[in-house]
Amino acid sequence: MPKRVIILSLILALVSFPAFSHELTIKAHNTAMKEGESFPVTVQSSHKFIVPEEVEILERVKAGIIEDGKFVPSELKANEKNLCIDFTVTPKDLSQSVILVATKDGESWCVTNEGGKSGARKDLEAQGLKVLSANKYDKYAKAIFNTSHDDKNFAFAVGHPLEIIPVTNPFDARPGDFMTVKILLNGQPYTGPVWATYDGFVTEYENTYAYYTEAENGEAHVKITSPGWWGIRASQTGLPGVEGDYDHLNLRSFLLFEVK
Repeated sequence: MPKRVIILSLILALVSFPAFSHELTIKAHNTAMKEGESFPVTVQSSHKFIVPEEVEILERVKAGIIEDGKFVPSELKANEKNLCIDFTVTPKDLSQSVILVATKDGESWCVTNEGGKSGARKDLEAQGLKVLSANKYDKYAKAIFNTSHDDKNFAFAVGHPLEIIPVTNPFDARPGDFMTVKILLNGQPYTGPVWATYDGFVTEYENTYAYYTEAENGEAHVKITSPGWWGIRASQTGLPGVEGDYDHLNLRSFLLFEVK
């Protein structure tokens, strides 16, 4: 293959690579919880909100419930038929909102002269590959259930490196209103792009959202346009990597909640 063609292929791979990364979300088909009863939930990975497209590697995913301010992990089960990961939680206290979380510890993913490859930069180069870029994508999802007008638990910060925290109580959010959120990057105010959408807005096209805005000094405002299961997304690219492993760390975060 001519050298010019190889270089062009590498450039195209680098430009298109970020679109390959799926978004991590949480979904429950029935959002009504009952105290002391198992509540089934799924972790989904997709380019479409909220249509599952692939099953994440179980060893890299954790999911569960926040109880007494601490994360309690659930047992995860791959569901190849429905392209998701299943888990259940049993809420002990429904006097306040319930927060579920899912995280993915992303592996190093490299763009090479032979296409995309998983593995650390140094390991792939040791195999004779030319590594153009090496990235790691860590993903975080937080879903809020069982909100009420007087509840304050909805604003609990679970401590994700990139976290979206409601300022507006999801219970009070209505179509036509603005939902205000606080976004923290490693504990500091985040400034950058924010996307939002709701279940059913678009199922035909990938990476298509109902709303776009930008956070300034850690605060963003999203206009709610429909009832249903909503997601607000933020991302941070280009954070420092680990020498020999990956060049850059990229973070993705989703906040999910129901608008009635």
